[in-house]
Amino acid sequence: MPLNTEQKTTTANALETQGIGKRFGGFWAVKDVSFSVKPGERRAILGPNGAGKTSLFNILTGDYVASSGAISLFGEDVTKQSIPKRIKRGLRRTYQHAYLFDGLSVCDTLFLAVAGVRGGWRQVLPVRSNDPRREEAERLADVCGLASFLDRMVLELSHGQRRQLEIGIALAEDPKVLLLDEPAAGLSPAERPLLSKLLLSLPADITVILIEHDMDIAFQTSESVTVLFNGQLMAEGTPEEVMADKDVHQIYVGGAHGH
Repeated sequence: MPLNTEQKTTTANALETQGIGKRFGGFWAVKDVSFSVKPGERRAILGPNGAGKTSLFNILTGDYVASSGAISLFGEDVTKQSIPKRIKRGLRRTYQHAYLFDGLSVCDTLFLAVAGVRGGWRQVLPVRSNDPRREEAERLADVCGLASFLDRMVLELSHGQRRQLEIGIALAEDPKVLLLDEPAAGLSPAERPLLSKLLLSLPADITVILIEHDMDIAFQTSESVTVLFNGQLMAEGTPEEVMADKDVHQIYVGGAHGH
């Protein structure tokens, strides 16, 4: 399904899908999902377990090859592009269950993230204090709220701080579109406001799309909402419009199918 490039250039959406889907045998995890996100927009993806939210992210990033439909980033068709090519075009993500190296410090972790995006894996450590990649790592630590933990080992971080570090990694080299997969998962009540503050402080020119079960965080940090159910798009709108939708309230807010 080719993208209408002329239309995309006109609308200048940061991300757009047309009829995107993913099939595993006879089961469609995602089916015929079309939506668009403007540059700088904050979008939440909601839905009960099994709705297809993470599968949708996997299609967008290239972790899954789409079975149908098309994806564009800023007007360019990336449906068949590899993960590294999408990263170079400014697409980043976090995962529900990220794997961090416990034996590295916060600074070294962020340094490696910067080096990886820049394609400089050779002779990355040790580094000079004035290495621009180290300076970028320190900037990222400040952005994600870990400036005072630069020398702290990842093993010593709290769960919330690990989540902050994952976001810092995803922010390496100023991404244009940032996908966050349940960033509040496992956070304590005390850590959740800190996460909301971090999300609200992200640079305004970054398009942010997040999957989140904590509806308070989702609605506080997003200006628009997309709801999935059984792999298909069920509703879209502002948080207020989505909360007022009877069907959404029944299957998600009402808890008919649980979280």
